Amino acid sequence: MKIRHLRIFKAVCEEESITKAAEKLYISQPAVSNAIRELENFLGIHLFDRISRNIYLNETGKLFLAKVNKVLDLYDDLDQNVKELGEQAKIKIGSSITIANFVLPQKIIAFEEIYPNIPLEVTVENAWKIEEKLSNNEVDLGLIEGVIYNEDLIKIPFSSYKMAVISSPEHPLASEEAISVHQLIQEKLLLREKGSAIRDVFDSALLLHNLKANPEWTSINSQSLIYAVKQNLGLSILPQILVKEELAKGELCEIQVENFELVNTNHIVFHKDKFQTESFKALVEIIQTAH
Repeated sequence: MKIRHLRIFKAVCEEESITKAAEKLYISQPAVSNAIRELENFLGIHLFDRISRNIYLNETGKLFLAKVNKVLDLYDDLDQNVKELGEQAKIKIGSSITIANFVLPQKIIAFEEIYPNIPLEVTVENAWKIEEKLSNNEVDLGLIEGVIYNEDLIKIPFSSYKMAVISSPEHPLASEEAISVHQLIQEKLLLREKGSAIRDVFDSALLLHNLKANPEWTSINSQSLIYAVKQNLGLSILPQILVKEELAKGELCEIQVENFELVNTNHIVFHKDKFQTESFKALVEIIQTAH
């Protein structure tokens, strides 16, 4: 039984004639007759009484017609509004922490001005967890800092930020004009966890100098590292934008490291096989747009 059978059945009921139903549907009379016969054979019941070359909808047929009308109404509604349904679907965003703090809120506001009825669900994790969620289809769109390793993911760079080596004003190195990378790794380092974009960029930069960090502290929380640095417990490497106010107030100092520039690139990331609705495409475009 197909939708075609139901439409032909409904037309015959409305026209009370196979000939008139065929004319209404612009198909041949035998095609209508065959469709009715196939439908009755499939159901194992007679829907019409055939008397003196005329057909009359019987009581069983009337009950069936009531259900057919409901099915066709639902089908037509779905057929007409399926695009609208797609545009109302939730978009699940996975964002790394720094982007969630300084980029994402403004982008969401801009998106909601255009698509106020489309819900956005945001998950904030470190970079490798967001990448994993994208691979498992747990989020639709990722905003990730640093390197993306999965080759099945589309990566679109949209901004970048510098990272800073920070210290307390009381730290002996705070008064130095610049230090070497070797001096840096001899200090007590308070670092973000492995798997975070911030840590990955720092570790990758050290590898270029054949060096490796051995942190005193490892934390998933940047604010706890900032507080520890303020207490002069060591040095940390964090996004410059994250400590902008503390640097301006003199609560922290930025230490310059010779030949050691740390820059993190922010990417829009999604699976290469991900179906993109118009709202999804619009969100990507909004994120790509400069502030």
